[in-house]
Amino acid sequence: MSAPVEQAATEEGAPAAEGAAAEEATRAPSSPAVTRAELPGAPPAPRRPAAHQRLGAVALYFGHRAVASVVVATPLSVLAAEVVGHHPRGDAILFDPGGLMLTELGRLAAVAASSMAAQLGVGALIAAALGLVPLAVLLAALSQGGPLSAQALGGRVARALGPLALLWGLALAAQVTAAALVLLPGMQLCAELLVLPRSRDIAAVVVAAAALVPVAAIGLLHDLARVALIDEQRGFYAAASRGLATLQAAPLAAAWAWASRGALAIVALACGAWGIHLAGVGTGPRVAAAFAAQLMALAVAAYLRASWLAAALRLSDRAAAPGL
Repeated sequence: MSAPVEQAATEEGAPAAEGAAAEEATRAPSSPAVTRAELPGAPPAPRRPAAHQRLGAVALYFGHRAVASVVVATPLSVLAAEVVGHHPRGDAILFDPGGLMLTELGRLAAVAASSMAAQLGVGALIAAALGLVPLAVLLAALSQGGPLSAQALGGRVARALGPLALLWGLALAAQVTAAALVLLPGMQLCAELLVLPRSRDIAAVVVAAAALVPVAAIGLLHDLARVALIDEQRGFYAAASRGLATLQAAPLAAAWAWASRGALAIVALACGAWGIHLAGVGTGPRVAAAFAAQLMALAVAAYLRASWLAAALRLSDRAAAPGL
């Protein structure tokens, strides 16, 4: 009598155990400690789309950057217009050999530095905070293979905005602190130990370059944490841990992918500025050509940024499944 009863009890408990196991497997990919690639027997993650396959999201990100650049640069444009706006050649006089009017513009800007710094700082902070929305859209689009659903994309972005804003605020504070810890004592040493202005200027450039190293490292870790936050729908602490684990798994690959695209973006922006110089920034077609050159440079920089984020997603995948 006992054997049939035990067999029946075992058969009744089997579906419940299977249901519990299935529920646990469903919850596991979104758990902060386990990713889909870490589950035994899990199907491989879908292939990550490249930046050129998400041109709509890249265009949204570029549009925000273009508008933000215009808004942030408006105070400087107004100051330049007050200095050379009535000259027959317009802004082109700023690029004359010798740089006389450019030096005068710099002198006037130094006089109004306090008020302009406040305007530029507040404008840049607002633009960066609003830029979290197109950035989240871009990351969500790059993290999903196949056709995109507006409803799923919007839901993913809405859930991530809070932790994304917290991550951005803490990363910004860490970058400012790291730069201050290098710049303040470094500049003080330059002023006390060096007498010649030329030597002091060279040392100040070296100190500024040294301050960029921790700032860049924090920015790299910040991007990797953003990728984990959007892709795996993690919280703040889990996303930061995943970003650090990705950086530890492939530090050279992450640094190269980030630095190479960043260097190309700087080259693109420099070429855009050189295009403005070549156009002369006079009137009519020259102004249009200069504006187009700057927009093209911003578009290239935005695409390179999207390319880096796509590479960061692939790095995160490899860190989660090192055997693949």
